Amino acid sequence: MVYGAKNKILYFNGKSMNYVTFGQGKRPLLIIPGLGDGLSTVKGMAQFLSLSYRMMAKQYKVYVFSRINELPEKYSTKEMANDIAEAMAMLNISPANIMGISQGGMIAQYLALDFPQMIEKLILVVTAGRMNTLSQERIGHWLTLSQNSSYKDLVLDIAVHSYTAKSFAYLKYLYRILGTFGKIKNKQRIMTQSQACLHHNTLAKLQELQCQTLIIGAKEDDVLGVESSKELSAYIKNSSIKILKNCGHALFEQNKELQKTALAFLENRDILDEKGKQ
Repeated sequence: MVYGAKNKILYFNGKSMNYVTFGQGKRPLLIIPGLGDGLSTVKGMAQFLSLSYRMMAKQYKVYVFSRINELPEKYSTKEMANDIAEAMAMLNISPANIMGISQGGMIAQYLALDFPQMIEKLILVVTAGRMNTLSQERIGHWLTLSQNSSYKDLVLDIAVHSYTAKSFAYLKYLYRILGTFGKIKNKQRIMTQSQACLHHNTLAKLQELQCQTLIIGAKEDDVLGVESSKELSAYIKNSSIKILKNCGHALFEQNKELQKTALAFLENRDILDEKGKQ
């Protein structure tokens, strides 16, 4: 397997969690994925993820955690962070660098707030401290589609808002094929995670964050909006921010730049934020 990629499952306290590991380094880097985990966990994704994050795999031992398999109907991002902390303790990968993407970034905020001793550095990617009008509309609509419409309708709507118009123009055919043959495996799982996003709000606590934090936003984010990343920067004192241009929420167009920026931050190399600060 590429970069020693492995698919695994962890059992702890009556719960189970799918996760993958890969990488040639010794230092742990934990990636927490976004709302797509509600449609499909990381089960069986080890090789794909190791190739997607190959730059990080060369320097770190990378872990990617799904949410627990036994998600109840109501479960907050704070509770999801508790599960992550338990899993980290079980695997003895604390302290670790954390990169949370979209909803994963919301979970990472609570992880850093409630378990600061487990965090070295924090990277918050295309995420938010609270919902705004745009994100409420997008996630609320996806929640409705996931419960009442076809898988094809859902994945096409997610794609059209997650990619730039240019990228979606040639990806739409792939998504139409995927939508035709795929299906929503667990409606409750996507409902639970969507509602957790809609109720997420850490703004009043973000000033308590102790760890060094990097915020990465996307200029053309049409899911949470680039203003959500800027708002996080305003509330988190010990933070820097980088806005990636020419990409949407999925960061498809700037995957390499995302990894380069994250690695520079982790290795204490200067990152120029959009305000011109180092």
